[in-house]
Amino acid sequence: MDERRNAINRYNSCRCLVIFAAIAAACCGVAVIVCGAVIVRPIVETNSLAFEETNCTTTKGYLTGKSIGCGCGKNCNSEYPCLRILVTHVHDGTTVNAVLFDTEERLVNNRGKSEDSQCVMQTCDRDRNKNHRDVVNFNTTHAAGKTYDCLYNPDDPEEVILKRLFTWDAMVHSMLWTSIAFAFFFGLTVYACYQCKKAGKEVSTMPITIPGAQPGHFLPPGGQPAQPGHFLPPGGQPAQPGHFL
Repeated sequence: MDERRNAINRYNSCRCLVIFAAIAAACCGVAVIVCGAVIVRPIVETNSLAFEETNCTTTKGYLTGKSIGCGCGKNCNSEYPCLRILVTHVHDGTTVNAVLFDTEERLVNNRGKSEDSQCVMQTCDRDRNKNHRDVVNFNTTHAAGKTYDCLYNPDDPEEVILKRLFTWDAMVHSMLWTSIAFAFFFGLTVYACYQCKKAGKEVSTMPITIPGAQPGHFLPPGGQPAQPGHFLPPGGQPAQPGHFL
């Protein structure tokens, strides 16, 4: 009886381990996808790690007149005015005109859009007035005629960003540790499933022992064992010698 109980406990423990490992593997898989979309994609598509430093001078900054909608949290939607900034910088002795974006992520998302949607930055607070103030302050900081540090793509000098959002270390670590965690928990799920199958087979092959039953005897519906030489009626109560029920 104890052996069967121990086998059932092992089976139940395996089931719990399968559920935990499967959920953890799923979470790690989602993390790999998110890191790939948020960190790796902008780096790969813009080759931002190869961007070189230069000095940018603003030639024009203006609100395009278009408001960009954004999400500011659960059940929260907001918007901010689109600010477009034109800059110049020198590449190989030639002055290059470009549209400025604050990070490589913004460059990926906005460079192919129409002029009124080529926003240099994004701010998304619940308070739309605050968003407007943040945009105006950014425009003041990078007003026409001001010079500041920036980064440009040597393969396409017209691609200019204000700062690099992600580094090589950020890309490697974001993908490395999430991938290792996914592989570990996926392997743990497979192992736990195998152990569950093994424990289930062990339980199914064990005989079910009923307390009070003697080998070679059967218990009536009432569950009381019969004495040798006696028979139990349907009610399960033994008859006294010399009496009939």
